[in-house]
Amino acid sequence: MAEPGKMNQLTVCRISPYGTFLEGGELGEIMLMKQSPPVIRKEGDSVDAFVFIDSDDTVVASFTRPQIVAGECGCLTVTALTDSGAYLDWGLKSDLFVPRSHQMGDMAIGSRCVVMAMVDDISGRMIATTRLYEYLEDENDDDFTVGQKVDLLICQNTDLGFKAVVDGTHLGVLYRSEVFQPIAIGDRVSGFVKATRDDLKIDLALQLHTAEARSEIEAKILQHLRDNNGVSTLTDKSPPEDIYRVYKVSKKVYKHAIGALYRSRLIALTKEKISLV
Repeated sequence: MAEPGKMNQLTVCRISPYGTFLEGGELGEIMLMKQSPPVIRKEGDSVDAFVFIDSDDTVVASFTRPQIVAGECGCLTVTALTDSGAYLDWGLKSDLFVPRSHQMGDMAIGSRCVVMAMVDDISGRMIATTRLYEYLEDENDDDFTVGQKVDLLICQNTDLGFKAVVDGTHLGVLYRSEVFQPIAIGDRVSGFVKATRDDLKIDLALQLHTAEARSEIEAKILQHLRDNNGVSTLTDKSPPEDIYRVYKVSKKVYKHAIGALYRSRLIALTKEKISLV
């Protein structure tokens, strides 16, 4: 049976002057939306199609996969506002609806917001919600281990820093004092589980301060020196932004690394520069 809100592998069961129809099991025949340019199919072909209920309450299918399907989170642009809700561009001809009851805060045309797509329990149509905390876990109940690498979708700017969707299933926090690169709502970045607090909330980090990570940055510093005639003007006094631009790490990590290299007598260090020994 075809599952609305998802990509499905379906069989072409009938082709008529009115269009192409797919076998939808208990949903019956599902009309395939016309493509531009048209895609030639014949009866018996197996196709991947996104199935959903349109505004006329008709089950239809599309070869086009929207930016997010049911259960997925993504950052979409607001295209229109009405008294009942907002509409978002998700890659299909008909926009994705966000009912007012599913909005957390005001939405504006042209703005981008992180939402989760879902199938509405009452209408069966696709909708989206910005109230992620109602649908994503925010406690680490043995789902992640400290130091685990995860994919992050930045979803909210807070007083503490940034909330992020972790691997599409959980919510965690990046503390502002530990973010040393420009990030914005909707950015997808790699990060790490830094810690699980006593209340099981998830603390995140963009870099790990482990021995392995320090060894890696030390090697990068040495290679950078070799590539630049053994000299670099990036010292422990340099702005954090300059350090991040070259090495993609925080100033704290960089200072530890050059300190270790200095103690190992691999570099000479002054206020103005570091030099390869």
